Amino acid sequence: MRQPEFEEETMLIVASERSGHMPIVTRVLILVALLQGGTVLRGDYVGYTVNGTADGFFGGVDVSGSFSADFANSSITVSGAYDYTFTGPLNGPGYTQTSQIPPTPCIILGCTTSSPGTAGLHVSPVNDVLADLNFEDTGEDFIGTGALVSGWILTDLQGGSSSAPVSLSSPGPVAGITATMSAETQEIYYDFQWRGGAFSATGTVTGASSGSSYLFSTGVDGTCASGGTSTLNSGDSFTGTIAIANLPAGQYCIGIDTNSVIDPAVLLTFNTPVSGVTGVVGTPEPSYFVLLSIGLLAIGFRNARSVN
Repeated sequence: MRQPEFEEETMLIVASERSGHMPIVTRVLILVALLQGGTVLRGDYVGYTVNGTADGFFGGVDVSGSFSADFANSSITVSGAYDYTFTGPLNGPGYTQTSQIPPTPCIILGCTTSSPGTAGLHVSPVNDVLADLNFEDTGEDFIGTGALVSGWILTDLQGGSSSAPVSLSSPGPVAGITATMSAETQEIYYDFQWRGGAFSATGTVTGASSGSSYLFSTGVDGTCASGGTSTLNSGDSFTGTIAIANLPAGQYCIGIDTNSVIDPAVLLTFNTPVSGVTGVVGTPEPSYFVLLSIGLLAIGFRNARSVN
């Protein structure tokens, strides 16, 4: 099981200057987490996963990744004819790159081969569940939308085998996990707690070779496949969703395996956020509701002071 490291000092998330405020749900999540433990997982953060598509004149691209609630950290991949991964502050300097499209060759005597163009991505959250996407590559625009899921993003969390999954640990609901597969790590599975009801999760692999194939599955411990499976390959842009209308409360595992020797990046998005095995499970304890009430009252008091 992964033993998370903890920050020595309490970390407060500061709202982005672009938005002027942080959604109240996000602020409560942060405050409750801080009140419960007084610490924040190093490398992990409260934020959003994003999954969507953007369409251009000659086709479309898939956009998937995550970003922190204060927009200071992000990692979002655009997959299409070429793959780009944008990191750093959301829509910051790292969101403009040299295009992978080959320059137009010079075939006329005396002409000069053109320089490579640029590729850029702009993500504009509309609210807590939707974002506008605008990707541009050498003059061609791709426009679309992406679904947002808020919660804790567990970054670079390497999973275990289907017979020995790594247990999730988080101060609050988990919205997504990022990891990397390799020839030595061909299975990445995780244990989580589910409170019951409609369940949905999306698995996305980026940087895979065109002939690779991955099995995305979830289920009870021991098989990790009794709940549902989805094959990820080039035919579905290496992304798939498992949806279960009514998954009973309990402990389950979820993950991806492959026999590929390529080292792709993996994003697991819980469209319906889950709890860590060592987090809040089943029926929350009374102290959880007390802390939640304190958090809501503190934010309400702060907003009232701002108005006055």
